[in-house]
Amino acid sequence: MNATPDTETPVVQALFWLAGLAKTRLTGSPEERAVQHAIAERLERAGYTVAWQPFRFPPHIYGGMAMHFGLALALLWVGHTSPGLAAMGLLAVWVSFYVEVTRRRHLLRKLWPSVATQNLLATLPSKGPMRRRIVLLAHADSAYTGLMFDPAVLRVVAAPPPKALPFLRKQLALPMATLLALVVLQALSALGIYASPTWLTVLLAIPVAIVFLVNADVVLRNTVVPGAADNLSGCAAQVVLAEQWARERPDGVEIVFAFTGAEEAGTGGAAHLASLAPTVWDRANTDIFVLDTLSNGELFALEEGELFRVPQPPELLACAQAASREAVQKELSPYIIPAGATDALPFLVAGYRALSLTCIDPVQHAPRNYHHPNDTADRVDPAQLEESTRVAWAMLVKRAVE
Repeated sequence: MNATPDTETPVVQALFWLAGLAKTRLTGSPEERAVQHAIAERLERAGYTVAWQPFRFPPHIYGGMAMHFGLALALLWVGHTSPGLAAMGLLAVWVSFYVEVTRRRHLLRKLWPSVATQNLLATLPSKGPMRRRIVLLAHADSAYTGLMFDPAVLRVVAAPPPKALPFLRKQLALPMATLLALVVLQALSALGIYASPTWLTVLLAIPVAIVFLVNADVVLRNTVVPGAADNLSGCAAQVVLAEQWARERPDGVEIVFAFTGAEEAGTGGAAHLASLAPTVWDRANTDIFVLDTLSNGELFALEEGELFRVPQPPELLACAQAASREAVQKELSPYIIPAGATDALPFLVAGYRALSLTCIDPVQHAPRNYHHPNDTADRVDPAQLEESTRVAWAMLVKRAVE
């Protein structure tokens, strides 16, 4: 749906303004910084105190995944002559990837070169004694693309699994399970207990090979998308919400608008912020909301977790659902993420209440144009973006007075 910035609402105008600053915004790129700096200047004029958090992060999540699962395939060849070495190596790969996707730490991923990037934090202190802090996050960077993000492919791979196979709801669960099974088989072979037939090893290696191939494809293409819906839409909404909050803020609430870097590289900015937050943000009075892709689908409250379902904070979910009913007369349902994560996950792991709002197209099983070169500002649904922003504002106000 086409829209022009001079005839649409403030949030759509903000979207086109941001889209005009940079064609793409790869993690650590000058374009990512340019968008964040433009936002900083605008929010400073609105009365916000701006702070920067520089950090370094490996920029290629797909490269990291290809490295893990490619190494696993190589170790299977080693297993022909040295199953003990293969078993130890495969276990190291499994542990490294497990702690990465559960947002604990990076191990093998550290072998990938890191780049300098940053978070932007715009803060407006409370009027009077603070009783609650609300933090909103939207990532400024845009993603790589590949075959797995072709709409026809995505419709298939992102579709919910049959009810009889609920463990497939998390797309990485099967390759991680088969990788662990390969560890066991190699160990049994090294101990002389059981020599697995070749067909069984090949069968178990298929999910591992698929993960390697689809991620290697992204690396080899080396193509970055515009990322208008994902996630200039969230950034635009936060700019508009911040300016409205500065005019109408209630007493007793500190608000922070964070524009993170390296989200598409693996929630790097949120992880950095969450690691520092406990020294300044009390978990008891801090709520985290993530605005990530507020158009090109229907608005949902995401349930995080790449391998296991991470429960949504019930009070934040109830607040968001009530806000949706009041603002747009629609029910806001939870949606289980099949793969990947948003900036909410590192905060959930760190013990904070966190909830992400995202639009999902029910046919595509992802936002339309997700991680695709067609994700341009003129293809963002302006009506849905405006509606999602109204829900976000109602959610802010409701949480501020609860």
